[in-house]
Amino acid sequence: MTKSKQTLIAWLRDAHAMERASVDSLDRMADRLARFPDLAAGLREHWRRSLTQATQIEVCLKKLGSDTSTFKDLASRFIGIAQGFAVEVAQDEVVKDCCAAYSWRHFEIACYLSMGAAAAALEELEVASMCEQHVQQERAMAAWLEEQIPEVTRVFLQP
Repeated sequence: MTKSKQTLIAWLRDAHAMERASVDSLDRMADRLARFPDLAAGLREHWRRSLTQATQIEVCLKKLGSDTSTFKDLASRFIGIAQGFAVEVAQDEVVKDCCAAYSWRHFEIACYLSMGAAAAALEELEVASMCEQHVQQERAMAAWLEEQIPEVTRVFLQP
C-alpha cells in the first residue's frame, strides 16, 4: 500500500471520528435548545445525516481494507462532550451553540474538500464522490445555520 493511500485511510478514519463527535454534539445541542423548536429540529435532521455520513465512511474504509479507529473515535467524542459542557455553563449557550455548530460545519467542509481531492488523485472515485456529497450536505447545513444565527441572537436578547 502506498504512503498516499495510507494517508487517505488515516484521513477517512479522522473523518469518521469527526462525524461521531458531531453526532454526539448535535444530539446534546438539540436537547438543550428545545425551546427553539425549528432550530432543534434542524439539528436533529443533521444528526441523522451525520449518522449516515459515518456509516458511509465505514463502508469506504472497509473497501480500502481498513476499519475505524476506536481511539480516534473516543478522543473526538470526549472533546465534543467537553465542549458541550463548556457551553452549557454559559448564559448565552444558544448563541454559542449556533456559532460552534456553524464553525464546525465549515471545518467539516474543508476536511471533505481535502479528502475528496486526495481520493480523486488516487483514483478512489467512490471515496471522492462520497466526499463531494458530504461537502454539499455540510454546505447546506452551514447555510441554514447562517440564517438561524441572527434570529436566535435577537430572541436571546429579548428580556
